[in-house]
Amino acid sequence: MQKHLTRFFRSIALPAIGLAVVALIHWLLPCGNDTIAYLNQAVQIGYILLGLSLAFRLFCTVALDILLARATGRQVPKILKHLIGVAVVVLGVLLSVNVVFSGAFTGLIALSSIVAVVIGLALRPIILDIFSGLSANLDAAFHIGDWIEINGRSGAGSYTGWVEEINWRTTHLKTRSGNLVICPNSTISTAIITNCSRPTPLSRYDISVKLPPEIEPDRTRRILTAAVEATMGTENGPASAKAPEVLISELDASGVEYRIRFWLDPAKNSCDLAIDKVLRSALRHLQLAGIPLAENVILHRDSRTILDSADVSARAEVLGRTALFSGVLPAPLEQLAQNTSLHSFVGGDTLIRQGGEDNDMFLLCEGAVDVLITVDDKEVAVARMQAGDYFGEMSLLTGEPRTATIRAATAGAAYRISRDAVTPVLESNVALMDLLSHNLAERNLGRQAAAAASQDQNPEQKRESLAAVLLAKMLGIFRM
Repeated sequence: MQKHLTRFFRSIALPAIGLAVVALIHWLLPCGNDTIAYLNQAVQIGYILLGLSLAFRLFCTVALDILLARATGRQVPKILKHLIGVAVVVLGVLLSVNVVFSGAFTGLIALSSIVAVVIGLALRPIILDIFSGLSANLDAAFHIGDWIEINGRSGAGSYTGWVEEINWRTTHLKTRSGNLVICPNSTISTAIITNCSRPTPLSRYDISVKLPPEIEPDRTRRILTAAVEATMGTENGPASAKAPEVLISELDASGVEYRIRFWLDPAKNSCDLAIDKVLRSALRHLQLAGIPLAENVILHRDSRTILDSADVSARAEVLGRTALFSGVLPAPLEQLAQNTSLHSFVGGDTLIRQGGEDNDMFLLCEGAVDVLITVDDKEVAVARMQAGDYFGEMSLLTGEPRTATIRAATAGAAYRISRDAVTPVLESNVALMDLLSHNLAERNLGRQAAAAASQDQNPEQKRESLAAVLLAKMLGIFRM
């Protein structure tokens, strides 16, 4: 209330003081000669101009800024005040001229009407822009800061960006590339406008993936849903406020087309980057699950290879795709795969608990998991892993205790590698143990912060030093 009163008195102060001064001059003027008559005309003009100014300010402050703004829930656009101000100025000029020419108001009205018609015809585009801008403000189709798309009719082109300014003639858009697009208001009044910020800031996006018809739809939906959820809430990723959907949109002899649907705030994140991130995640999850993309032309259906987790060679191929087993020959991988089991889980399952004494390692082939550490008796999520990532390798190979809790963020599956499965493989292959120690060192160095790294060694020296330490631990674990 105090704010409104301050604005009210501040707006009327100047014209009210002016009226008081004019009234004082009028009271002090004596009656008489022609000079006094001219002064009387000046006083009358002062009354007119200052009175209209006071009325205009009262109207804008009380009716527009307080009452109308409270009723509509938003500030009244400045262009409306400017138009009312122009009308008040024109009225003041006409009334002042009427005082000077002693009542020739009717003739002035007729003359001004003719002049207005001529000026209106000459400035028709400008006037159209002005009233189009006023209409856009009153309709409240978009506000400052909204993300909108302007699609001109008859192939006039389209523009997308944030609304930065709506003035008398133009509307300014700032594009994602940093450019400023200035659109005439008359163009906007005839264009089709999509306001992506209203009624909610989230917009839906669909991308399609075509897969072989042999894949079970429920499994495909689970894998693709996990692929999207693994990117949600990350930088340039989909919004986490709404769950993604995977629908079958089309099927034919060449395959089944799945539509991946997610939500995004286009004013905050680029849809191109979000689509790229989702497709990358989907491709990674499909590759780890052994599912190829569909072929447009199918000549030999039997020649298509779909990895089956029940097959030893398929499990060995998946293991060989991970960074930990990079460079390992097929024979040791198949020996390891024979004793590797597929562990399925649902969202919320705990696969590893911080401080646990178990030593199994997991390789994610479907779904996503969260990495949590306990700080002051509270679990804090520090990372999210998805298909292709692995965890628990340090406890498996070096006997180190569990340093984090791994909890399933989505439904999925992981290959489970136990100490009993890896022992016969490593005990008969010292070179393999050396290779794994270097792969472990490479990954651990990638996790370390640059500030904590030693400054007197190059990356290769650091890797060799850490690999030697890890190899010594592995030799102790496997009694070599």
